[in-house]
Amino acid sequence: MESGQMIAGKYRLNQLLGTGGMAQVWSATNTFTERQFAIKFMLPAMARTAEAAQRFLMEAKASARINHPNIVEIMDVGQTDEGALFLVMELLSGVSLDTALRRQNPPMTIYEMTVIMLDVARALTAAHRAGVVHRDLKPTNIYLHKDRVGIAVPKVLDFGVSKFHDDGSGSGALTVAGTVLGSPLYMSPEQAMGAPNVDGRTDVFAFGGILFEALVGFRCYDAPNFNALIVTIATTQPRSIDELAPHLPESLRALVRDCLVTDKNKRIKGFEEIVERLSLVASVLEHDPARLPSPVTKGPPSDPDATNALPAVVRPSDRPPSLTDTGVRMPSGNFSAPWTPSASLAPPAVRAPAPPQGLVIGLGVLALGLAVALLVIAVTRNTTSTPRSITPATTAPVTTAPTAPPSATSVQVDSLPGARVRGIGSLVVVAQPGTCALSVNGSPLGATPVSTQLAVGEHSLKCDAGGRSKTGKVTVTEAQTARYLFTFD
Repeated sequence: MESGQMIAGKYRLNQLLGTGGMAQVWSATNTFTERQFAIKFMLPAMARTAEAAQRFLMEAKASARINHPNIVEIMDVGQTDEGALFLVMELLSGVSLDTALRRQNPPMTIYEMTVIMLDVARALTAAHRAGVVHRDLKPTNIYLHKDRVGIAVPKVLDFGVSKFHDDGSGSGALTVAGTVLGSPLYMSPEQAMGAPNVDGRTDVFAFGGILFEALVGFRCYDAPNFNALIVTIATTQPRSIDELAPHLPESLRALVRDCLVTDKNKRIKGFEEIVERLSLVASVLEHDPARLPSPVTKGPPSDPDATNALPAVVRPSDRPPSLTDTGVRMPSGNFSAPWTPSASLAPPAVRAPAPPQGLVIGLGVLALGLAVALLVIAVTRNTTSTPRSITPATTAPVTTAPTAPPSATSVQVDSLPGARVRGIGSLVVVAQPGTCALSVNGSPLGATPVSTQLAVGEHSLKCDAGGRSKTGKVTVTEAQTARYLFTFD
């Protein structure tokens, strides 16, 4: 691919935005509408089989099936004349949650983190209702997108290894072109053990792992390498949020504990409960100035399976808005590294293309590690055992001689299914300055900012702020986000 190249007769490539383990992403312009998009191309080295190609296209099908404002929108799919598969998606502007947590100075407040994760939970609620399990939830797959009116909207990315409840697939550890898909950094125990019929509870575990890392500063599991990490997840309990962050509200610690239960049958069953509980936590933390701890690197430092290749562009004017900006808040503070238009947002180890040959070697070691893990589980697993601490070790990168990539497999691109949820739109309500207690059609929804889904049509709003009340009406359109601002003098 090169700048200026035409794709499908209408998309002109502008600049390379990033490369991951599975894909390469370019910014592009539709020459007919002049609208900007991101185009994600599957790397030829990954397109060796029809199965790999179908996994790539699954991201588009999942996006269309869920159709939620907090999930990246994919508008088109196709193949180039050379046979390379591509997805056309909305062009995002901002930073990943991973980048925000690692580089922001000072760190975001705990309240801001709960607001971000509340929107993520709503997106996953919609995904699970549509029969889609993500299976690779992690901070690099949560993007803080600054929309055209300056509101920061969390977007869940990369459904490339997702599972449809009705597709008959039951694999917990999927392989494509010799690569294990699904990041081990936030993997549930059942997924680490390759259990069949992995369901939405694996996303709940990953969600808890992300919250734990943000609140404590390091992950709930660590190990010197990814093979050892999978064994550790499969055989031990996660670290205790109560011991490491006793200062946090009990309601927040309890939510993290209940997400990270290793027995999936005792874990929180769905994201509806998480949304309800996290909303209450946010209301408690709203005026709390406490900030997240600075991150401490533990275990494997980065994710080698970065299949997302963030579809984003960052300009100097796209720095995260402060708390005085309206809308669902982008984290406040400054970033330690300057942003340039050509800068990729992922950490360098994630950003660099991973050599497929090295991953094949790693897969052999992984298989041996998993075999040992299953033997250990069968003999020694004790769900009340104390987690062991493993000192991180530095491993040298594996280098191999390059080989010519194989030709991409030609796959018929199916027409995308329509959105399953009809007659539903989204509403974002903010107040300025400060906050207010919002009611919609007489039902209280809590303190602003509020992001919720509503039936299509007109709705009555009321906001109470310190004895002052304002009312308004808003019209919600299907699959669109309506926004309303209450201004108090």
